[in-house]
Amino acid sequence: MAKELLADFDTWQTTLFSTLVKATKAANAISAGDVSFYRSLDRSFASNMDDASSASLDMCNSLLGQASNSTSEIISDADDMRDRFDIISDVIDNLLEKVDVAMDEMKAPRKKGANSAQSAPTVALAKTDKLEYKLLHAQHIVRPQLRFADPVDNSNTPFVRKIAVKPNAQVDLTYGLEKTDTPELTSQPHPYEYEIKHLEYPTHMFEERPEQLYNPFDSTTAIWVDTVEALKDMCTTLEMQREIAIDLEHHNYRSFQGFVCLMQVSTRDQDFLVDTLELRDSLHLLNQAFTDPKIVKVFHGAESDIIWLQRDFGVYIVNMFDTYHASKLLDLGTHSLAFLLERYANFHADKKYQLADWRIRPLPEEMFKYARADTHFLLYIYDRMRNDLLAKSNPTTHNLLHATLQRSSETALKKHEKEIYDAEEGEGPNGWRNMYTKWNRSLNNQQFAVFKALHAWRDQMARDEDESLRYVLPNHMLFTLAEKMPTESTGVLGCCNPVPPPVRMNASDMAMLIARVKLTIPTTVGGFHKVEIKEPVHVRFDASTGLQPTNENGTEETGTTEAPAPTIAASQAKGGKVVAAASSGMFGKGSVTGSVPKPLAAPAALFAKRSGMFGDVMVTKPNHTAEDAKAKAHRIMMELSAQPAVAVPVFKEINSVLELAKEEEPESTKRAEPPTVAEEEAPVAKKSRTDVLVLGSMSKQRTRALDEDRAELEVVSISSGTEDDQDEETVSTKKSKNKKKKKSSLAQSTAPTSASNELPEAFQPFDYSTVASVVDETMNANSKRKSKKKIVAPDASEPVKPFDPYAKLVEGSEFKKRDASFTSKPKSGARSMTFNTGK
Repeated sequence: MAKELLADFDTWQTTLFSTLVKATKAANAISAGDVSFYRSLDRSFASNMDDASSASLDMCNSLLGQASNSTSEIISDADDMRDRFDIISDVIDNLLEKVDVAMDEMKAPRKKGANSAQSAPTVALAKTDKLEYKLLHAQHIVRPQLRFADPVDNSNTPFVRKIAVKPNAQVDLTYGLEKTDTPELTSQPHPYEYEIKHLEYPTHMFEERPEQLYNPFDSTTAIWVDTVEALKDMCTTLEMQREIAIDLEHHNYRSFQGFVCLMQVSTRDQDFLVDTLELRDSLHLLNQAFTDPKIVKVFHGAESDIIWLQRDFGVYIVNMFDTYHASKLLDLGTHSLAFLLERYANFHADKKYQLADWRIRPLPEEMFKYARADTHFLLYIYDRMRNDLLAKSNPTTHNLLHATLQRSSETALKKHEKEIYDAEEGEGPNGWRNMYTKWNRSLNNQQFAVFKALHAWRDQMARDEDESLRYVLPNHMLFTLAEKMPTESTGVLGCCNPVPPPVRMNASDMAMLIARVKLTIPTTVGGFHKVEIKEPVHVRFDASTGLQPTNENGTEETGTTEAPAPTIAASQAKGGKVVAAASSGMFGKGSVTGSVPKPLAAPAALFAKRSGMFGDVMVTKPNHTAEDAKAKAHRIMMELSAQPAVAVPVFKEINSVLELAKEEEPESTKRAEPPTVAEEEAPVAKKSRTDVLVLGSMSKQRTRALDEDRAELEVVSISSGTEDDQDEETVSTKKSKNKKKKKSSLAQSTAPTSASNELPEAFQPFDYSTVASVVDETMNANSKRKSKKKIVAPDASEPVKPFDPYAKLVEGSEFKKRDASFTSKPKSGARSMTFNTGK
């Protein structure tokens, strides 16, 4: 079988890819969203789909077990496959790698002891009606960076520019440099910053002229430049041009920073392909033409190209026109180079080689044509787009063309900066913080520490070996190691499938690193750590005793910043004994050691110096005598009496009797009352007590309630059709008048004598005991009426009559209004109607 494959391997390979394309098209014939719909329409279709899914799942599990030498990773259903798709990717990569090695062995078996060399590049082509696939690969490519004259600098320090000679300079290389003792640790400025910012564009760029057509692509060829002599001849040709087109091809999978593998340069008549791997240390000669402000350098999407030229060759660009920015200002639908080639040159570029391995030497014919096409038509596209910009711009200012040149200059001013690894904070595009945020894995504190340690190990290994991060340890393998934390080399290798070469060579070191991190970091679920919080200290009182601390002089201390030594809260009792509590609910347990802080010696310091009610009040002594209290009360009463008549006094001094301070009512609301003797002029029979202060002002509602007290009450009985109810009488108005006279005589007999002369006239004593309770009288009257009502049981012999609401109404009955004051809880505007059946 192997001999048959070797005899016609190309035919077998083409057939294999054609079969894969057919299988892919068949799988995509029905969209995933329509499968459920078709399953509901046809039961046989659903059954066939279930059988096919089961067979595919069994095949996947079988391949997974054979490739990984383990049966533990079993996929149960489609959801499980989506969740664990990274395992499927690892298996497929491993299978493809084994297939690649087997094919190489089958085509060219190696002898023992023979040196490995680069195999011939192979391009596999599979064509269908609409699809076309191209795969180009080569084995055992010698690493180009091993032959570089200037060593690759992957250190964790700032980038040092390579330019030593500055052609077309307006200022020297020292322009903008800072004078420091350690220039190697300082970021250097752009050497052509001044020239780019003060650039005067040639006049021919703003002249609208017919575009110059390109040479036929198929009938012409490019010059391969891989020697210094050929490079110098090319530089001489470029220095005589007015416009040149430039593009680069880059490789970064087997290098930490990456490197340029190929440079394409085109003039109006000739295309050049420069082998930058061979001429890396000589390409600084291009600065003579690339920095000439009279020559227009045409790029497409030059942000990366500008950085790569500076990093690898020390080459800079002055006077650049970027067709990407022009497509933005012209508002084209798409901004890719393939779209511009098809729109302006009617050329369909094959972009399937864009991610090819450009280290391969010699270049295959397909890759050679692809690289040449990127710049062969670019000058013609420049002419077309420049004319379009001038046509749409202001004819005087050429605003759109100037805007394109301005954006292109900003791109040319970009400078290369090395990425500095931050192990602590994880900042940067390749830092652990960005990666951890994107993957969103849940790790405890131990796993997270292992993740950070492995991430730092990967970065250092990639720098030392000049390999990419994904080649040293892919991201999904890094998280698998962080989650499982193997401490043996076999466990490390078991977490990686396929095992990257750097991991295979350093598996023991990685296991030791993980074990060391696990020993130094304790396990905490969720990554939480215990945080010690300092106990807050009260600025006025001692936190341990609750008393105000004092210093040696006996004065109070304020603003303490440190917590005192713990002591028991104590207070001074009679006989000099100390009464101490064994513990406190707020401050915890303590012990009586040392001196006990003094209690508050001057509580007056905590009192306000002024009161809104009593005015300026200063408490200077902890205790006051009875004489001082009387004097103070008398002074307060005199001050209140001295206020204007409009202000109603709040407190009054009476003989242990609550008095109401009546408010002046408007003249319209006053009622005529019989003249009485002025109470404020009556003599006082008993000496008043000046140390009693009572409230003298009540609410307005209470005053009105007392006034209603003197009103005449008339109770109208509710007619019930019986003579007993008709004989009920209301409270007599004479009784109310007699009580009023009796109250007036009692008020005169208890009027104050000599003490009233010392008080103002506004103070009127009033005795509530002389007033009869209206509520009690009303309650008594109600209870009396209720007691007279009799409930007569119905006669059992008589039939029950239905309820008739008009049975008790008599023709010609009179309707009388009931006074609203009858109810115990009168309401404003209330009216009640009663029916009187008596004639």
